Amino acid sequence: MKSLRLYFLLIFLLLTLSMMAQDQLYLQGVCVNEKGRAIENVSVYVNDSLLVSITDENGHFALSRPVVGQKIRFAHIVYEPMTYTIKEKDLIGQELKIEMETKSHELLEVEVTANAPHIAFDNPVRSVLDYVIADDGIYLLAYRSRNTSVLHLSFEMDTLHELILSSAYKNLYKDFYGFVHMVSDENACQLGFRMTTDGRKKDMFLCAPLSLNLFYKNFAPIVAASDSVVITGRYAFYGTEQYYYCVTPTADTMYLLEHIVDEKMRDDIIDLFRFGVDKFHYYALNFYPTMFYIYNPIYCLDNKFYLFAYADDETIVYDAVGKELERYPLVYHEQTRWDGTMVQDGRWKKSMIVDRAQREFYSFFVDDGLYTLMRIDLLTGTATPVLDLSGYPFAEMLRVHNRVLYFLYPTGNNHRQALFQVKLEL
Repeated sequence: MKSLRLYFLLIFLLLTLSMMAQDQLYLQGVCVNEKGRAIENVSVYVNDSLLVSITDENGHFALSRPVVGQKIRFAHIVYEPMTYTIKEKDLIGQELKIEMETKSHELLEVEVTANAPHIAFDNPVRSVLDYVIADDGIYLLAYRSRNTSVLHLSFEMDTLHELILSSAYKNLYKDFYGFVHMVSDENACQLGFRMTTDGRKKDMFLCAPLSLNLFYKNFAPIVAASDSVVITGRYAFYGTEQYYYCVTPTADTMYLLEHIVDEKMRDDIIDLFRFGVDKFHYYALNFYPTMFYIYNPIYCLDNKFYLFAYADDETIVYDAVGKELERYPLVYHEQTRWDGTMVQDGRWKKSMIVDRAQREFYSFFVDDGLYTLMRIDLLTGTATPVLDLSGYPFAEMLRVHNRVLYFLYPTGNNHRQALFQVKLEL
C-alpha cells in the first residue's frame, strides 16, 4: 500500500510539472550589449515579421505563449540583428539573456565647429572607461592592457594630476557631497590630494578602502543631500508608491518629505491580483522586479531640493531642511491622445541630467534608439530640444557641465572609447 501511494504521488508530481510547462504564459528576457549593458528599444519579432515586443529602458522584453522551436528575431538600429530558437530550458522560468553585437561602422567625420561634437580627451594607447564631473574638473578613468590611470583634468582638458592604479578599479563614483571614489569588484577608495604649503593640490592618493558591501550600505540609501539634511527614499506596493524622508546627519531625527503614488498603476496591479495572486507573483515579480517602479527623481542644487514628481505632473521645490517653497507644472513627458486624455509619451526616457554650473535640468526623448537632449523649463514644465544625437548612436554616459555635453563614444573598431564634448545651443 505504501509503495502504491508513492507511485500515485510521483504520477501527480509529473502531471503537475507537465501542466506548469504547458501553462508557461510568458517568456521573459533581457537584451544586453558586449559590455553587459541593457539595450533599449530592441524590436522583437516572431515568424520573422510579426512584432511582439520592444525592450524597455532596462532591456527587458516579454513573449506570450512561447513554443519550443519557435524562432525570435531581434533588431536594433545600432546592433547586428540576431535570431534565437526557443529551447525547452527556456520554459522553466529563467530569464533569457540575449547578447547583441555592435554593428561594424565607419567613424563619422567630425568637424570642429561651434556646435559639433569633437574629441575632448583621447590617447591612442588608452581607452576611457569611466568619468565624473566635479566642481574642480573632470576625473577620468583610462586603461591600457596592463594598468589603469585616474586623471584629474581641467575643463580645458589639461591634465592636472595622474595616479597609476591597479586594473581592478573599473568605475568612478561621485557621492552626494562631491567626493570622488574609485570602485573595484571588492572595495571602494576615496580620492584625496596632498596639499602644498600655499593650499594648492599636489598629488592624488587613495584613502583607506571600504569593502564594497559597506560602501553601498553607506551611500545607496541616500538620494540627495544638502548642508542640513540627507534625503533617503524607499518604494512600496510593488514600486507604485515612493517615499522620501529627510534625515539629519546624526540620524537623530527623520521626517517624511513627500509620498508619491501612481494611482493608475496601483489600481492596475490590484486588478492583476484578481486573476490569481500566485501567478502575479510568479510572472511579474520574478521576471520583472522593477517593471512597476515609478520614476520621480530628486536633486539638490544650491542647497535646495528639486523633486520631479512625474506621477503628479509637478515639480516641487524645498529648502535645505525640506520645507516646501514652490510647486510648478510638469508636462513635457506627456502627450494628448485622440480622445483628449493625457498619457505618458513613449519617447520620453526616464533619465535626467543636472548642469550644476548653470543650474539647469535636462532629459531625453528616444526615437528608434536615437537620443534628443531636452532642456527643461522649471516654471512651465515644458522642454525644448537642444541637441540631436542621431549622428552619435553609440553615445554613453551623457553629462552636462556649463552647457557643454560630454559623452563617451567609440573611436573605431578597436573597442576604444574617447571622451567627446559639444557646446549646447542657448
